[in-house]
This record gives sequence, C-alpha cells and structure tokens, in this order.
Amino acid sequence: MAKPNFLDSDDSLLEKNLKFIKNEVEEELDQMFGSGGNAPNSTTVTPPPRDFKIVTPKPGFCIKSFKLNTNEKYFINVCHTEEIPAPDDITEEELTEILQSDEPSSFRIPMSISEPRITKDKSNNPCDACDIAVNPKFFSKLEKSILFKDFFLALIAEALSDKYNVQIKVDKCIILSNRKFIGTLVAHRIRNNDVKTVLETYKNPSSNDKDLLAKLNSKSGSHGRQLVQEISENELNQMKKKTEELKVNSMKIKEEISLAASTVPEFKLRAKVKGQNVDEIQAELYMPKCISSSEIVLYVGEDRILVESMKHGYLFDKFVNHQLDQDRVNAVFDKTNKMLQVRASVVSAS
Repeated sequence: MAKPNFLDSDDSLLEKNLKFIKNEVEEELDQMFGSGGNAPNSTTVTPPPRDFKIVTPKPGFCIKSFKLNTNEKYFINVCHTEEIPAPDDITEEELTEILQSDEPSSFRIPMSISEPRITKDKSNNPCDACDIAVNPKFFSKLEKSILFKDFFLALIAEALSDKYNVQIKVDKCIILSNRKFIGTLVAHRIRNNDVKTVLETYKNPSSNDKDLLAKLNSKSGSHGRQLVQEISENELNQMKKKTEELKVNSMKIKEEISLAASTVPEFKLRAKVKGQNVDEIQAELYMPKCISSSEIVLYVGEDRILVESMKHGYLFDKFVNHQLDQDRVNAVFDKTNKMLQVRASVVSAS
C-alpha cells in the first residue's frame, strides 16, 4: 500500500488532530477543586466552562502486533466515541486517489491516543498496550473496508512512532476475533479546541457540524459575564486563605493517592560475601512501566534502600542489617529489560 503523502506535510502526525490523553493526578485534583467551595461571607464566583470533556470510549476491536526487531507483543485497542468528530466521508476511490497522488491532501482522521501502558495477555504475561479512539461512523467504515483498515494501520503505526518512538510491524498486525479489547479501556480527555480545529477543516460541513462549531465558538466567548469585578480586602483575604487551604489539602491528597496506589515491584535482594564478611548489598528491581531513569528516585541511607516512581506507582523500601557506604553506591537502569540494578558497598567492621 502506498504511503499516505498527505502526512508528509505535517511536523507532527497528530498536531492538527486530537491530542493523546494523560490521566495524571493533577487533572483529577483540578476537577476536584476547580469549582471552588463557598467560603463564609464570600461572593460566589461561577467557574469558567471547561474546555474539555472526559469520555470513556466504547469497545471496538483489538489489534495484536509486534515491536520491530523484537518478538514483544504490542496490543492496540481501537475504540470509538461520538465526542470525536468524524473525518470527511470519502469513498474508497477517493482514498485511492489520495494515496496515489504526489500532492498533499487535507484529509485527516481525528483520533485520540492514550499513553502506552503495561497490561496482561491471555497467558497472564506482561505486555504493552494503548487505546486509539475514533468516531463511530469512521469505525464502521473500518469494519467494512479492507482499504480503509490497511490505511488506518499504517497511520497509527506512524503515530506511535512519532509520539512514543514505538515501531510496530504493520505486516504482522492481526485483528483478534475473540476479544474487543485487552486490559481496561481508559478515559480520554477531548479538548474543545481540537474539535473546533477539525470541524473548521471540513469542506462540506453538515448542519450538525455547523451547530456544534457555533456552540464551541460561543463557549470560548465571554457569555456576557462581567470580566472585571472589584473585590474587597476582606474577600481577598478569604480567597487567599481558601487557596492556601486547597494547596495543603491537595498535597495531602496527592500523598495519600501515591501511597494507596503504590505497588512493590518484583525484586531480588542479595548480599555479596567476600571472605567471611558481607562486602556489598545488591538489589535488582523489575519496573516494566518505566521508560527512563528520570522517572525513578533512588535513596540509599545508612541501612535502607528506597526506590520510588510516583508516575508509575512503584515503591520499594527495605532495611538491611548492614551499614551502607552512601558514597559508594552504583545504580544502572536497563531500558531494554526494564531492570534497575543497585549496588551499595557495606562499611567494613574493622
């Protein structure tokens, strides 16, 4: 299948389409505190309308592929939601012309891509997976047309390569017939501005498209609200106090969420003996969700080894029955096998 030439003109494949989703703790806290409470004797302030929607797509089909140059499985859950606009409704003949043409095309497929994550396959072995959400009308076309399906596979392969440096074997992709998704489908945050950008590219928008675009444009306006409001000194002090309370509470909640969600990674802890004395403490930790050492924090105390990755919920905290030399610690994270190796010398008893 010819490479889709219209992709060549884009600096980033998805830059003009919908963005991928991050379900970070900060976003949950924004939703929790964004509306603000009613402090005593304070003026109620109506929060501005959200510029996004949180949606959970419906299951579609699951693609099983393999990473390039390896035999590692990579699963792609293709799902759908009405909140993502459909691409232009073109025929197979029109798509063929686009693929065979040397001229750039404005045809794009709006999609939302989740971050890759670790899940389990049917054999309960760890594997990589991500979700890609599209509009239901386009999803229906994928189910019926081999041409659109092959085109979509090439498109998402390039998207994964651009966004996450993940290369998959397009020719080895298999659509599983016995399951619609693997793991659990994640929620997606669909930004209004991304939807507007897509709708504005339509050559022949429908009446529904025009109504939605007008609605989104009106949401970005002032809605007749008073843009400048005088606040008394008492109200200002109350707002400051409330802000500080929210900051303290949010830090506590973040800490509680981090501790509650943390898991101990698979590990091996051993002592290296030299002569009749323990010379070194060695720890090996399997952290499959980590991409680089920048996501890992290591602390070695006098008799303690602590490894933490708040982003992925890992927490390893062990005490050893030996005094460690904090100036003689070596740590290496192997990106290939996702293994962190820590070596800490033991202070000699002599």
